[in-house]
Amino acid sequence: MKKKGTKFEPRRITMLRELLQLSQVKFAEKIRISQGALSQIESGKSQISLDTLRNLSNELNVNCNWIVNGVGEIFYDEKRQSNKVDTQKVFIDVRSDDLSVIPLVREEAHAGYIEGFENPEYIKTLKVYQIPGFENGSYRLFEIEGESMIPTVYPREIVICEYSENKESVENGTLCVVITKDGIVAKRVYYYENDKKLLILKSDNSRFKTYSLESSKILELWKIKGKITSVFIESGLVDAKRMEKLENDLEMLKKEVKKLSDK
Repeated sequence: MKKKGTKFEPRRITMLRELLQLSQVKFAEKIRISQGALSQIESGKSQISLDTLRNLSNELNVNCNWIVNGVGEIFYDEKRQSNKVDTQKVFIDVRSDDLSVIPLVREEAHAGYIEGFENPEYIKTLKVYQIPGFENGSYRLFEIEGESMIPTVYPREIVICEYSENKESVENGTLCVVITKDGIVAKRVYYYENDKKLLILKSDNSRFKTYSLESSKILELWKIKGKITSVFIESGLVDAKRMEKLENDLEMLKKEVKKLSDK
């Protein structure tokens, strides 16, 4: 007897688009089809083509087997992680002279932190700081590498993070620092429907692809509560210069108008 294949379900395309928070127009642009063609696919009036599946994979990092058959994760894991890790981890808090202090994990220390985050002796080697407003709680400072979260977080900015003991309690869209064996990244965290075993990690920078990650592969999850930055100061200076130029241009325009009116 011939085994019956799994039928393509258009709802998965709609689910994917909504997960990425894209309109039909924007989603269609990304996978290089018209909005009308996308509407036909989502409504089940036409089948998805091989070219469109290829574009979904190449442009959005989507697992085509999930699209067609509902099998596997939605997104390919960027690192193709294969080994599961124990998720029952012990958080190490830090105090100095009965005051809460926050260890700083510099970019160059990311690899060391991944190896030693459970080791109290290693944590003691990190420089610590007191941050006003963050005295009561379990916090870390992480220096961010890469451009995946621009314009929310820029490279080398330091984010103030609160430890999330229960990963499943994190609300969709929360900005987090995610610690895995393969690295330390800042992402927006989403859970896929009611499956708390699968996280969707999304960048604010559209040049970086969204991908999925099994919850069991996360060593630590930190909710970003603030950041220490000089970028907004630099931006302010730029805005001030722009304003000064506009004011000068306006003044010159007034003078030209006055000359015309005096003639």
